[in-house]
Amino acid sequence: MERTASTPTRARMRTARPWLAVALVATLSLPVLAAPAGAARTSDSEAAGTSACTYGYTSEATVYFGADADSGVANHGTRSGCTVMDEIMADAPFATHGRFVRTVSSVTKGLVRERVLTARERRDILRAAAASEVGRSHPVTGERSVDLSAIGLVGYTVRATMPTDAEGTLGALAECGFRNIEPSGSAGNFYGYTAAELAPLTDGAGLEVPSLGVSLSNLQNDVDLVVAEAQAIGARYVRVSGSGSWTLADYSRTAAILNEAGEALGAEGIRVAYHNHGYEFETEEDGVTGYDVLVRETNPAFVTMELDVYWAASTDTSATDLFARYPGRFELLHLKDIAEDGSFADVGAGTIDFAKIFATAPLAGVRYGFTEHDQPSPDGVTSACVSLGYLAALRY
Repeated sequence: MERTASTPTRARMRTARPWLAVALVATLSLPVLAAPAGAARTSDSEAAGTSACTYGYTSEATVYFGADADSGVANHGTRSGCTVMDEIMADAPFATHGRFVRTVSSVTKGLVRERVLTARERRDILRAAAASEVGRSHPVTGERSVDLSAIGLVGYTVRATMPTDAEGTLGALAECGFRNIEPSGSAGNFYGYTAAELAPLTDGAGLEVPSLGVSLSNLQNDVDLVVAEAQAIGARYVRVSGSGSWTLADYSRTAAILNEAGEALGAEGIRVAYHNHGYEFETEEDGVTGYDVLVRETNPAFVTMELDVYWAASTDTSATDLFARYPGRFELLHLKDIAEDGSFADVGAGTIDFAKIFATAPLAGVRYGFTEHDQPSPDGVTSACVSLGYLAALRY
């Protein structure tokens, strides 16, 4: 049946679920966009990154340690010009869960004394900290297998054949075991298809579409179209990328755009995700990277991160270190491997420790992982199926 605006969508019929493990015994480069009115920073010293907590955690969010550890307490500003989260997470990552809870207890006790927090707010924050995964051990035991129902493919891998043989490409991916796909493009154009035109083909192949890759321009200029495209194909996430030419102030402005679009999309059951390349980690001022700005200044209620583990590794940034620093902020992953020489590799054929990434996924808040190869050989489908085969055999 052809989908229409009144047809119930998969996005409304399903609820997101966490990344599951099964026991063994059972790229757009975009110009800087103007920020929404009132969202841009006005202080020259802040724009230059000179104040102590510029590019710190947004005060528009809550004190948040993960999806199941959200205190619900507003992330108040403190007398230092920072926020509650800035002061708690200043020593992240934490070696143990006990050390994290003690830090939260000490910081919040002082903030109650300064009348930044009430005693009740402190109790709620401590309760969330105790329930969190922060500082807990996530060892590789070799006794778990990957839940393949939470694994998909980034459509960019098969971009060579999707425009001319989408049905055959999708069918081949489903035949080797894929259950999800993340089409890449912009709203209204995914390999020459609208989402409504692509939906019968993904449905016919038995593939779900949890996420769509759209442009940042789409989010700023045509949120209604993004909503329509996501709902037409059942996507619960839309993801965007940034630009290698941005400064930290540009990342800050982008965070404001993501928050505004995320709030609008959230009302429709859709979350915004930011997909990184390497430059977010290489743009740095006073120890703060562009990636730090995006994570800290976006509101977890509306915006999550889609971590591309290849591009992070290309800058010597560990995915699991990011999980420890920013718990619960990575609902989506791009699972790509990096060869010894820095080139792209099929998942499992390179140097990334995927067992460790999967073991630490509960801390990260991962819900879906999408394999990807930017330069697949001999072709996209073969490369994708090799990567999925590795994950099917992986024990972590």
